Amino acid sequence: MIDMNMNKEFENYLLELVSINEVELYNIIKYQLGWEDESGNKIENLNPKNRKFSNLVLSVSNLFGGDIKNSYPFAAAAEILASSWYVHGDVQSGVTDRFGRPSVWWKWGPAQGINTGDGLHALARLSLLKNSNLTDSNLLKALSIFDNSYLMLCEGENLDINYQESPLVKIDQLIEMIKKRSGSIYGCCLQLAYLAMNSADIDDNLLNNLNQIGILSGLLVELKEQNSILHENNLEPEIFHRFASKKKNIFISFVLELSDPSIKRKIGELYLKRVLEESDLDVIKETISEHQDYVNFYNDLINKYSSEIDKLIDNQNFDVEMGENLKSLLKNET
Repeated sequence: MIDMNMNKEFENYLLELVSINEVELYNIIKYQLGWEDESGNKIENLNPKNRKFSNLVLSVSNLFGGDIKNSYPFAAAAEILASSWYVHGDVQSGVTDRFGRPSVWWKWGPAQGINTGDGLHALARLSLLKNSNLTDSNLLKALSIFDNSYLMLCEGENLDINYQESPLVKIDQLIEMIKKRSGSIYGCCLQLAYLAMNSADIDDNLLNNLNQIGILSGLLVELKEQNSILHENNLEPEIFHRFASKKKNIFISFVLELSDPSIKRKIGELYLKRVLEESDLDVIKETISEHQDYVNFYNDLINKYSSEIDKLIDNQNFDVEMGENLKSLLKNET
């Protein structure tokens, strides 16, 4: 857990941003962002996942140097955008728990969940406009990055939904979906961090490369989360729900595309069920544990994309310390 005092200044900024008036919407938003419990009581310690994206923006901004306060509006925008995605996604998929607590729609109902997600998206865009350090053209660039990233995320969600009932999703298809769905916000974070700390001259080539670095980082995070299903006994509810609802993942794509016919048939029959259960996961775990080819494939995949990130960073005009610090930061994130 994160002690709120560790970055009290940013927390105060974010809290003030979402404290518009006394309409219940903002109480629900405070609950979603981790400040209040189900009864509206203040929470002193935050779940780290409640600040994953804002911490990424702040950390990368700090590497670029300058007044860290300039990144607050963008860090807030990234975190609030992610919360909008979570809230809408929980309603869409029927996820009843998020970060160890009842999800917004489960507590307040689907209608309020959808409305809260919309409100969060509006707040995220408004937060971007509060960065007075940028020129008008660069502020428009930030808005374009934000909207394009969210649109890319929506494309990924569309593919994720379409693939849910598909009998076979090839590995390349799955990778491209994950890049859009999970990589988009990471790409957005890195670009916004750079923009926040460079008020005048913007290197568009660096901006594009930071987007690619972020997308690959988000891909690694998602691949590792999917693979954890095979090894962790106490999965977080939102992770198990994706599995149970037959959302495709890297080990199922591997098995159905590259395994021998008997294994394909065995696993394929499970995915004819309406909902998967714990016992089905046990069958899959046992099957994968006997499949050393998957272990090698997965490790090679992680190494491949980790190397691509390192190469992209090495190809930028960073000094040695900056490059190594960025690599280290992203390795900790992924």
